[in-house]
Amino acid sequence: MELPPLVAAKTSRPRMVRAALRRAQLTELLDAAVRKPVTLVCAGAGWGKTMAVSAWAEARREPVAWLSLDPHDNDPRIFWAYVLGALRVAGAITAENPLHDLAAVPADELERSSRLTAGLAQVPYGTVLVMDDIQEIDDADVLQELTGLLRHLPPALRLVLVGRSEPKLRLHRLRAAGQLAELGTEHLAFTAGEAGALIAGHGVTLTADDVSKLVDRTEGWATGLQLGAAFLAGRDDDRAIAEFAGDVRAVDDYLTQEVLAERPRRQRRFLLQTSICANVCAELADAITHGGDGQRTLEQLERDNDFVLRLGAKPLWFRYHHLLRDVLRHRLLLETPAVIPELHRRAARWHLANNSVLEALAHAVSARDWAYVGRLVVSQAGPLMVSAHRGPLVKILQQVPPAKLGSTPELMICGVLLLFHAGDYETIPARLDAARALLSTRPEAAREPIEILSNTLQLAADRAVGDMPSVIAGSGRLLALLRAARSAAVPAVAQNRAIALNNRGLALLWTGQVDEAERSLWAGANAARAAGVELAEVNATGHLALLHAFHGSIDAAAKLAAGALDLAGRRGWRYALQTVAAHFAQALVRLQALDLDGAERAARDGLRAHLGDPEAAQRLVALGVQARLAMARGALRNARSMLDEAARDRPARLHAPALDRWLALAGADLDLAEGRPDLVVQRYAEADHLDPAEQIRVARAAYLQGSHERAEDVLAAVATAERDTVARTEAAVLGALVAGARGRGVRAADLLSAAVGLAAREGIRRPFVVLTDTRLDDLLRRLRLLTQHDEPFVADLVDGLRGDPEAAGSDPLVESLSDRETEILRYLTTMLTAAEIAADLGLSVNTVKAHMRAVYRKLGATRRTDAVLRARRLGIL
Repeated sequence: MELPPLVAAKTSRPRMVRAALRRAQLTELLDAAVRKPVTLVCAGAGWGKTMAVSAWAEARREPVAWLSLDPHDNDPRIFWAYVLGALRVAGAITAENPLHDLAAVPADELERSSRLTAGLAQVPYGTVLVMDDIQEIDDADVLQELTGLLRHLPPALRLVLVGRSEPKLRLHRLRAAGQLAELGTEHLAFTAGEAGALIAGHGVTLTADDVSKLVDRTEGWATGLQLGAAFLAGRDDDRAIAEFAGDVRAVDDYLTQEVLAERPRRQRRFLLQTSICANVCAELADAITHGGDGQRTLEQLERDNDFVLRLGAKPLWFRYHHLLRDVLRHRLLLETPAVIPELHRRAARWHLANNSVLEALAHAVSARDWAYVGRLVVSQAGPLMVSAHRGPLVKILQQVPPAKLGSTPELMICGVLLLFHAGDYETIPARLDAARALLSTRPEAAREPIEILSNTLQLAADRAVGDMPSVIAGSGRLLALLRAARSAAVPAVAQNRAIALNNRGLALLWTGQVDEAERSLWAGANAARAAGVELAEVNATGHLALLHAFHGSIDAAAKLAAGALDLAGRRGWRYALQTVAAHFAQALVRLQALDLDGAERAARDGLRAHLGDPEAAQRLVALGVQARLAMARGALRNARSMLDEAARDRPARLHAPALDRWLALAGADLDLAEGRPDLVVQRYAEADHLDPAEQIRVARAAYLQGSHERAEDVLAAVATAERDTVARTEAAVLGALVAGARGRGVRAADLLSAAVGLAAREGIRRPFVVLTDTRLDDLLRRLRLLTQHDEPFVADLVDGLRGDPEAAGSDPLVESLSDRETEILRYLTTMLTAAEIAADLGLSVNTVKAHMRAVYRKLGATRRTDAVLRARRLGIL
């Protein structure tokens, strides 16, 4: 029997206009889904629900009945007649089936239900009934009968419901029983590969990067990709992708008609006004709209699948699809432009009240309320310039018109923040003075916030150029201001205090006031933790680690550096500029343990973080660390170059005497490594006071000059601090050598045993390798035979780090090195990698590595450091 035209139309599966795009992953998902009795494919307009299910159905062997629903189907007899028509078209209802006659749908509900149950039970196993646009069905009777069918669905039949929103059926029971499969926008969204194929089908060729950008912009929305392909057709300019947005007419028309047109007026107004926010919650929405139903509206929009997405498992925060938000903002601008500034002010006030300072500032800028922007920066946002939020803050401030940056004292401070970001420290004092001059007519309470932020900025500028006396004086002034400040007028008092204490502590460190520096840095770290300024805590803790590393307390330095970097790592700030000190402290710790690869990694991390905002003092620390690492690698020329650079390029305002002494100490080590002890004697001849580390260098110089008595006298005067384990270890090792040279064997053994005991507790190895002396080899070998304490540590020193002295003296090279191997050996004393050596010599990396293996084998070494030490003992280097 020929079907009526309307029945044929409603029961025909939609066909692709263009060549069908086979989406294998989506096909597999649908195959798996129909193993359950009911499948719900639910997504908003244009997500390709119908086409995806149609393409899947075309490839299926079992019968697939298709029914496209519309509002006229909200009558039980009409609805079920079309259902039976769809099943008959698919061949699932044969002539023997009691449902074969389309006119046989009874008017009585009970009779109809009985007839349907009996007839549907006879369809072939695996039959699928697809109901497209299921959201059109809202008649209570139809929904009740369909719910009954779902409850007693015949085993042979599978139901696929396709719609823009979840139908008003009791699907929760099926969901709880595990009998419902669900596919949503996350499954229908096109991947980059699928999008590329779709776009190519429209005759548009894009690079992989441009396809990725388009997928991000459309979020994989099928219609958005097609509209994007049409927009890009015939265009090859670089800006084409960036210009594709919701205000493109085709996108605007589609979403306006398909999404906004069907929304009630109140919901449409809600969407337009809240579109000023990237993310929105109920309270924020209510603040913007002056309404009280934000939660219900957002959840309803999400359930309706109208491009509103929930962020997280709970219905707290939501966002709009990128293109829908573009459309909404465009419509808002066209329809009610005058209200936009006020909407942004409402959002700014809500964010400020909820401690979202950057979001508040961004909305204030969007409102073009420049006076409010200035007040927000001075009272709240200023300290963010020395936090992980510096980049976003600068981007917001750069939106303030330059002409406005001189209009009020607060906006002048905004300009100073931009100068600080640009590194124009010399201009900052004059601008701050000009801002203060405009405050003369204001009452004292009104001047307070600007005075505090001005002092904070001046401190930051002085720190950047290394003027540590000015930092100490300025931090004192700032702390006094903060003590007198009224917290209501200056909400960021706690944050500013933490920053001031941190700056004061590091300035005291670099000027040599160690005890005061430690107290101030601890106070700064604790204040930062209490105020929630975690980057300031990282910075203070990192400088504490440096303080301990500089003064020989390696165990404390290691724990502090690890703690600072762990906190930074958890927050995603591993390479923030505030981590520089911790990275360099970690490098110094690993250098003392002779973990040269680990030290080099830490130094690289420190340099990477340092490049984000180079400070004069930290640059010198970086050069000092690199010079020490180069010395440990045997690259003495590189070390000299770095120390020369530190002396040559220091800024004029840099004043950090403790840092200068630390660099001079590296210079003394380099003099000794180059065999020039006389330079060390000259270096410290005129000094009024030497600290323990400097006295040890003088004693080492005397020992190398053969002045054993002089060396012993200097070591006797070393008043090492209790916590300076490195200095005490070095003094004991050198004392053992001097005692051995003077024939005092028992004294030498006691001193070396004491050195090992000190070093073993903190893993300090470097002092035992720096002093390359056969007498020390003999002493260590004897100590290994005599001691039971720290035996693994001594064994490591003898075998792992220094090599067996007896073997070194009695076992010459089994096979001599070739000219090329000798050349490679010289490179091993540098910090160059195998790839860099290969590039320098014009060889392949594999060839260089083969020569390196040969060098190690012939020298009886297993690693680079051992090979260099062995070569030096044999006189090859």
